[in-house]
Amino acid sequence: MNAPKKPGTDLSALKARLAKKAGGDAAAPAAPAAAEPAAPATPAARPGVPKKSAPSGDPNFIPAPGEQAPPPAAPEFIPAPGEQAPQFDLPAPGEVAAPVAAAPAKRQPRADSGTPFGGGDVGGFDPNAGILPDTGGDIPQRGNKGLIALAAGAALVAGVLFGFVGNQITSKGALVQQGKDKGKMMLEEATKVSAMRKSISLKMEELNKTITTNPDAGAKELVNILTTNFEKSPKVDDLFGWQLAAVNAEGIKRTFDLYEEANGLKIDLGYLAGFVTNNVKALATGGPRMFAVLFKGRGVTLVERLEPMCGDPKAPAACAEGKDSEAIGFNIRTDTGGTPTFAALGTEDGQIQPLMPDGSIYGYIVGLNPENNAKIVVGSLLGRIKERLEAMAKAETRALKALQKYSDDPNVDGPAGELD
Repeated sequence: MNAPKKPGTDLSALKARLAKKAGGDAAAPAAPAAAEPAAPATPAARPGVPKKSAPSGDPNFIPAPGEQAPPPAAPEFIPAPGEQAPQFDLPAPGEVAAPVAAAPAKRQPRADSGTPFGGGDVGGFDPNAGILPDTGGDIPQRGNKGLIALAAGAALVAGVLFGFVGNQITSKGALVQQGKDKGKMMLEEATKVSAMRKSISLKMEELNKTITTNPDAGAKELVNILTTNFEKSPKVDDLFGWQLAAVNAEGIKRTFDLYEEANGLKIDLGYLAGFVTNNVKALATGGPRMFAVLFKGRGVTLVERLEPMCGDPKAPAACAEGKDSEAIGFNIRTDTGGTPTFAALGTEDGQIQPLMPDGSIYGYIVGLNPENNAKIVVGSLLGRIKERLEAMAKAETRALKALQKYSDDPNVDGPAGELD
């Protein structure tokens, strides 16, 4: 038990001990390197307690402050390599232990797990070396939004591609079907035109005979041909369409040729029907053979000159045989096949002068046989119609073949190849 402290001596004794300790520490070895842990601070000695040497082998010995117990004779604790046994510093009653300098933190040894590598640190090996220290808080787990977005993008692209391909297939299929429908319509119309051409061709020889023998009946037959064949055909909307652009070049040309010749045939037949209707009498009895000019105002008009008339101008009569030179005028017709009227010779208004059949110009205008001019015109028109029919036959052969090919297998990718 410590002796009673004297007043005023506690502080002095403490200062003396601190001074003595400071003098003794000057000779102590230099402080350990920064890489090694610093030794724990030595607390001040308790006042009034002399230093005692620790009995060797006494486990109950408590050393004085600043001293350490000698190692036991039979140590029970073996520190790990590089470590030392813990030191205990018990302050004297009524005193406070001096603060111990904090040593750098050192990883605690791992407990032996019984495995070959489960012991404490061996050879300075640190299993945590190279691992980033904890910076505070849990590391957030990576979300799966990126994967979802990537999968959605891939699905979108796949859907677009599939939709595009599907749309292409659907659109192409629709175009093919439209091509078949329109191709069939164009082929049907071209077939109708071909049938019309054949029907008219078969009638041409008989029609020519009818016009010659019975012009009136021939004119009616021509009107019937026009109304029954060309009133609704050829139909432009049915014969043509955007699909025609996919037909081969020869087929397109022949289709247009067929349409052009069909329309030309309609015009020629119409002109022939009109001429025959207006010249039925001339075709039946022949046309004018002699002509005269009728003075009318300041000009003249070509008229048909008939038999000469003699006697009184107010009551003319036909001249006797051989008396044509005594004629005072001629019966005339101002219209083909019209009613004859008398016209006196002279140059006054309403009078006539004979047109002599002389010179090349007369022959060019009137002809050698002017009475046959109507028949000549009819023959010319019939020849023109025959040429139209022949041109249609050539055009329709190629047109029908091209349209048939397109109707069976519509081409929607571009111009088709040439026909075989």
